[in-house]
Amino acid sequence: MVPMLGQGYLQIENMLASIERELEATFAAEDAVCDLARYLSRGGGKRVRPLLTLLSARLFGEEPAAVLPVAVAAELVHMATLVHDDIVDEAPLRRGHPTINALYGNQVAVLSGDALLARALRLLVENAPAPVVVLMAQMVYDMCEGEVDQHRNRWNWHQSEEAYFLRIEKKTARFFAACCEAGARMAGATPEEWQACHEYGLNLGMAFQVVDDLLDLTGSSEKMGKPVGSDLMEGSITLPVLRLLQDEAVRARLLPQLTTEPLTREVVDRVIEEVRRSDALEYARAKAAEFALAARERLARLPGNEAARLLDRLVDQVLERQA
Repeated sequence: MVPMLGQGYLQIENMLASIERELEATFAAEDAVCDLARYLSRGGGKRVRPLLTLLSARLFGEEPAAVLPVAVAAELVHMATLVHDDIVDEAPLRRGHPTINALYGNQVAVLSGDALLARALRLLVENAPAPVVVLMAQMVYDMCEGEVDQHRNRWNWHQSEEAYFLRIEKKTARFFAACCEAGARMAGATPEEWQACHEYGLNLGMAFQVVDDLLDLTGSSEKMGKPVGSDLMEGSITLPVLRLLQDEAVRARLLPQLTTEPLTREVVDRVIEEVRRSDALEYARAKAAEFALAARERLARLPGNEAARLLDRLVDQVLERQA
């Protein structure tokens, strides 16, 4: 996603390089945890969350030096959640590479995720003012709440769109919002400015997750590194499927087939076929576009500089992403 930003990419490239250097420095010690952390950090990733932190700071001038370790702390939190997700999902691969749980078992994977969270907390406490530490801690709590809610609602074919949107806000969008607010706060933004940054990130994160859920049903398994329909197979009910099941005829036809846990490949393919024949994909894309427009509206309230232009282009990249 990031290399497609076009003009201005050099600035992004420099930011990415600084993030990678800081990640390497964070895990420079020769111990077991650092060895696993280096394996995770070299496994790929778009670094969207630390980029949002740095770009939000640059809206208000050159960012203070302390913003970079806070941005890296955000990436460590993200890495930790991926490790824990892989344990819950019993996933053997992440971005085409063996997961920590596949290589070393769940116990080591749990401890690795916990260690990443601990290192993130230390970076935050050492570099961020108290309100930013509180902001990030609350975000982690909200994210866990969203994931627990998702797990408790697996196979719940009767849930509402409102419940879905609140869940993705907690598990994804509030993370984006916290990164944007943290960068703005640390760069000296006014309360009105950092609130606009927060709302930009929240709406961007909502669009990001809706698109992510679309890709689970329409994307390429080669690009995504997992089979198409993986979320559906494990009982995670996303917006396109919720939209599909609003059709009473389809609901009556499909619900008797949706009783196996997990779903068979045959049933998943049948649901995907129904989704593609309906207006569900178009409906979900329209919702993602609404969130993207709301993100741009918040961005328009902020300084119109190079960082703002890149944040605006990032909205396009979220809508256009293929993996």
